[in-house]
Amino acid sequence: MPIPPESLIKIYRANRNLGTSRPVIVAVGDTMVEGIPFCEYYVFHTFSDVAFLYSRSVCGSADEWNPVDFGQYPEVFSAKALLESSFRSAQDRIEFEVSMHDRELFRSTAALSFEETDDFPLIEFRVFQSFTSECAKMFGFSRALAIRTLRDKLQAYPTVKLVREPNG
Repeated sequence: MPIPPESLIKIYRANRNLGTSRPVIVAVGDTMVEGIPFCEYYVFHTFSDVAFLYSRSVCGSADEWNPVDFGQYPEVFSAKALLESSFRSAQDRIEFEVSMHDRELFRSTAALSFEETDDFPLIEFRVFQSFTSECAKMFGFSRALAIRTLRDKLQAYPTVKLVREPNG
């Protein structure tokens, strides 16, 4: 029984700042290619000394002569399950990276949590031209239909100049 073909995306925003803004996680679970379920995550943040975080995890049979029927295990290999796994991995990764640079940050403040949101943070990135290189990496790296669909939607928005006053 094959896994239903789906490409799911969820966007999450942190409850507090790390650096000068609240991190945004884009998590994906994809089963569009039969026999190759995968998940991806992208973490947009402004925490200094930590690079843009992104990853893809692809599932495959350990024994090519005895392939796994991923459809028999939807609790692990469905697009929804992969998306949830991707989100947890992204959370763990940003917390690990930040803790390596500032061990006190997580000890001295409230826990970092993420809330699901719509695609408005990515629309803001596009319109106000923030995270442009990170968005380009995400769109270039991703194999997910959901990310291609998001890219097409965002390209319909204009880019504008934002001037904040007073300056300083």
